[in-house]
Amino acid sequence: MRTTIILVSLSIALGCGKKKPQSNPNPPAKPEPTSEVKTPSAKSKTETKKPGTVLWEFETGDQAGGPSIGNDGTVYVGSFDKNIYALNSGNGAKKWEFETGGWVNSSPAIGPDNTVYACSRDNKIYALDGKTGTKKWEFKTGARDNLYSSPALGLDGTVYVGSMGGKVYALNGKSGAKKWEFGIRGTTFASPVVGLDNKVYAASVNPLGGGVLYALDGKTGSKIWEHKVKDNQIANVPAIGSDSIVYFGISLDAQGDKGKMIALEGKDGTVNWEFSLNANGHPSLSVIGADKNIYFGTQMGNGDSLFYSVDGKSGLKEWEYKLQGDALGAPSVIASPAIGDDGTVYIGANTGGKGEVLALNGKSGAKKWALKIGAINGIVIGNNGTIYVGSLNKKVYAIKTDSKGPAKSPWPMRGQNPQHTGRAPAK
Repeated sequence: MRTTIILVSLSIALGCGKKKPQSNPNPPAKPEPTSEVKTPSAKSKTETKKPGTVLWEFETGDQAGGPSIGNDGTVYVGSFDKNIYALNSGNGAKKWEFETGGWVNSSPAIGPDNTVYACSRDNKIYALDGKTGTKKWEFKTGARDNLYSSPALGLDGTVYVGSMGGKVYALNGKSGAKKWEFGIRGTTFASPVVGLDNKVYAASVNPLGGGVLYALDGKTGSKIWEHKVKDNQIANVPAIGSDSIVYFGISLDAQGDKGKMIALEGKDGTVNWEFSLNANGHPSLSVIGADKNIYFGTQMGNGDSLFYSVDGKSGLKEWEYKLQGDALGAPSVIASPAIGDDGTVYIGANTGGKGEVLALNGKSGAKKWALKIGAINGIVIGNNGTIYVGSLNKKVYAIKTDSKGPAKSPWPMRGQNPQHTGRAPAK
């Protein structure tokens, strides 16, 4: 925040030490009359555009992942073209790119010093200088430890990441040195998250069933508790409430046709409530509004594709929004939603290779506007209310909204904040 004191000082200076006016022997000539009309100052192009308008777009070499936003407003995004890009948030101009050895499909996490932590399918996590793109360090996991997930950042700078090899790693954020690793049942396709008490929550994916959500000690890696779900295949990225309740979705069959959203006590894993989706698919990643409601959609269902608002305390449905399909079938909410400070919920609905960004009224579920683009990988909302979207059509979009920033809520978007640190904020 910049504070300007020049005008205050100037007005004080002009108001002090008044002198008696003196006559001017050579008074200036009076100006000629003019027909010029004084007009109000022009608004910026962003201010004059309607919500749902694309402000700019940037094309990568392949599918674009979910964007993250640095502390200085820079947009960082990975791509299946193996690169990590830094973009100017105002016009989409490329600042730099860094090539890895594999696909980069997950969102980077941005540290307080603007270090960019990004995972690649070359089995490496990279730490890059956010300003220049220069590599600070890299850490290589095992030979079969593909990294699909995004990193999470602890309050002390520790970097947590899960691998497809069935491990959760804790790394020193400055050097990349390994602090500990924890073996889980299955694989960690989902990104870990960090709670207020430094618990690390990591969800497993098990194609044979029996997925687990683990609560680990962030300092030592020791298991505090685990929550098993019978016949569960997928457990997705959790969201954490201000009361340390952990919300996460599961699939109840191998096809992903049935699922539940579950609320657990963060301290011991006790189930508070379960919300069943029946045959409408398994839940997308969830977010939490300022009203403490949980917002999420469905994926891969045989029935109607729906988006829900559920009371975070009781697990009772507040409203649902039916997503309209086409000849390719019912759409799925793949990307995590994001919530603006005005309560608007922004979601991405994908059908086949096409996608649509929708803005819904958070109180009623009524549609405010929609924008058709390519299939959507991720949505993030910046501190000025602009949303940035990564798409399977290789592009990154900046889209105008009515919001002025993210909702002041415990978990308004994937990764909790525009930097996608994946950490619950301090109270």
